[in-house]
Amino acid sequence: MLENFLVALRVVLPMALLMALGVGVRTVGVIDRTTMRSVDKLTFRLFMPVLLFKNIYETDLSQSFHPKEVLFAALALAALFPLALLLPRRLEPDQSKAAAMGQAMMRTNYILFGIAVAESIYGEGNVGVVALLGAVVVPLTNAFSVVILEMGRSGRADPARLLLSILKNPMVLATLAALALMAAPFRLPELLWDVVRDVAGVTTTISFISLGISLDLGEARANRRPLLLGTVLRMGLVPLMFLPLSVALGFRGQSLCGLMVLFAAPTAVASYPMAVAMGADGPLAGQLVCATTVLSVITMFCDTLLFRSLGLL
Repeated sequence: MLENFLVALRVVLPMALLMALGVGVRTVGVIDRTTMRSVDKLTFRLFMPVLLFKNIYETDLSQSFHPKEVLFAALALAALFPLALLLPRRLEPDQSKAAAMGQAMMRTNYILFGIAVAESIYGEGNVGVVALLGAVVVPLTNAFSVVILEMGRSGRADPARLLLSILKNPMVLATLAALALMAAPFRLPELLWDVVRDVAGVTTTISFISLGISLDLGEARANRRPLLLGTVLRMGLVPLMFLPLSVALGFRGQSLCGLMVLFAAPTAVASYPMAVAMGADGPLAGQLVCATTVLSVITMFCDTLLFRSLGLL
């Protein structure tokens, strides 16, 4: 039991400390949120795609590709999509707020949390299954989120806009690049690979410090009800729907770890700028990122401890 507790603590403690460091950095005035938005953009467009590229490229597909897990994840997201599209509309009359809530349900911070959690449990370089699942779920959640936001803005989804958004997603481009180079008859030169490894190595640190800098629920009073509802939907309803089903279907080890993060991780940071760009309620989208991120420190610890104690991870 003590070992399982320590493993669960090792999963969340570095995340919590890095976010606390970000809060401290902002508090003493070293950097403000406005400046950090540029860093967030760099993280989304460079650091996180390079981290995903690295983990896929160094993965043995013959050992790490689990078709059953990929199929289940895709079907689960397809089942979640109509719920994320329709349920917030029933609970919140303001369509811009409902769209932000729906995207929060649909879009998790999978790449950042998935790789960080998997490396905490299984060690660096042993996260191929989790990384490959990310290669599937990232474009899916992005596509569904675009539809939810477009429906909230105009009442219909433009297929051309949807396809363009998917193809321009840095995570999708990183996945395609990694798979293409894996199929090539040569490996990346060591000097170039060293650069990839160095860039990927700073992603987790920068991302969690950035989350800490951006955490601010002080302006959430006006959005109390949709913020509470969106947080409960993302961190309560979705895990309760899909995690017991994942266990019942026999997923274990890294496969279950990837599904645990997919269904229990907080809302993706990138959901905020996308909500603003597509006419949803930007402040609410940002507050949902903050609230679910803070709550995830507790929930990810509890989920990891439970599954480790049951011998499932």
